[in-house]
Amino acid sequence: MLLALRVSNTVHGIPLRVLLTLTIIIALFTSACTKTSSSDISLDQNTANKTKHSLTSNQSGGSFTIASRGQQSLQRPQPNLSPEQQLEWAVGKSFATQAWVAPPATTKARDGLGPLFNANSCTGCHVRNGQGQLPENGVGLILRLGNSSPEFGEQLQDMAIPAAKPEGRIEWLSISSTIAAADSKNFELKQRDYRFENLAHISQKAASARLAPALIGMGLIDNISDADIIANSDPKDRDGDGISGRVNLRKNKTDKQMRPGRFGWKASQVSLHEQIALAFFEDMGITSSLHPAKPCTEKLCVAQTNTNTEPEISDKLLLAVNDYIANLAVPAAAQDDTSKQGAEIFTQLGCSACHIPAFNTRMPNMQFDKREQAEDFSNSATEIETIYPYSDLLLHDMGAGLADEYPTDSTPANEWRTAPLWGLGIRASDASNIRLLHDGRARSITEAILWHGGEAEASKTSFIQLSNPEQTALLYFLKAL
Repeated sequence: MLLALRVSNTVHGIPLRVLLTLTIIIALFTSACTKTSSSDISLDQNTANKTKHSLTSNQSGGSFTIASRGQQSLQRPQPNLSPEQQLEWAVGKSFATQAWVAPPATTKARDGLGPLFNANSCTGCHVRNGQGQLPENGVGLILRLGNSSPEFGEQLQDMAIPAAKPEGRIEWLSISSTIAAADSKNFELKQRDYRFENLAHISQKAASARLAPALIGMGLIDNISDADIIANSDPKDRDGDGISGRVNLRKNKTDKQMRPGRFGWKASQVSLHEQIALAFFEDMGITSSLHPAKPCTEKLCVAQTNTNTEPEISDKLLLAVNDYIANLAVPAAAQDDTSKQGAEIFTQLGCSACHIPAFNTRMPNMQFDKREQAEDFSNSATEIETIYPYSDLLLHDMGAGLADEYPTDSTPANEWRTAPLWGLGIRASDASNIRLLHDGRARSITEAILWHGGEAEASKTSFIQLSNPEQTALLYFLKAL
């Protein structure tokens, strides 16, 4: 990777010394994360360092934690970056937040958009690094189409550059249902049956909706070992607690090793780097070394090609965006007596069986003055800290209510990855865009709980039977994360 750097003072206007430092650091952490491949690990292994204890301080993100809990806190860098690393972080931020444009353009470092796409920047979908929006409010919800279609591929692109036509328009039918609580109070739930209307000749087609998640903490999740994720799995429910937890093993594009997926609603991507490369490819139509082919190989868009033959985002800039997202800060959790009471109820309901509080992770982003120091660090496995994502990153049966119409991403239709809960309260405090679960159907934390089924059915039933003060304490705890 280092030999591939061009011998010049700048690359796309970025000082070479900055890119060199960034490349060394990320290459070392990538190496560290891939040293343990799933080929070396048994799914029945239970020797990894599991940390299931609850949050004992407000340091949700370990050394990445910041005190601020406002909406702007989702856009802050983690506090331990050196001044030089902050400059590198700012470079990555510019390529994640500023709009990409259609080629050819005078902005050579930022052209390549489309011809088909869903958004023209990362933060177009991840609004202010938070979650996406429903179609009537903006971008941030995409439709997965299951098995690769010769006409549309795996994902619908509902936008196009001026010379092309979008594949279709997202439409939906609203469906209401009611759940009765123990105190005779009824909860009204709403969901949407998403379809898309093709502008060419096909009127309706079933689809799986996916809302863009918040970006905080992804760098920390990337630094959790494969062994620790696998150690929490129990696909045959051998302990008989009704919770299975299944690893979605996927092939790493970099070293071709099978590894646990950990990113995406279906845990379909094994690393943050691959998740970002896929988003550039599917969501923005921008090719890279990991996705060199155009997304529009399907019948309807094969003729809508552009003039770019090289990857439209270089490895260096893809790593810069990776660096930006990986180093976003995690807002501190609020802790007081009520949140502690809520945490106890959370555990009593069995929620922590899937939303396990903690993982240990290696200390990321150390500052090195010399390459030899970095190499010494790469040989050390002792630098660890505890983080609190409140997720096991595994797939679970979530019941028929949340199931798609067909399997996608090599997973059954009813299985979804446990969503991390850190920052939940901040996201739920945005009254203009409270949308939870994989398709944004839940308008509140309460609704998100009530949609849980399958392995979580018993926990949901217990939640409904709680007294009002107990429900209030539980929700207080979740909003404090």
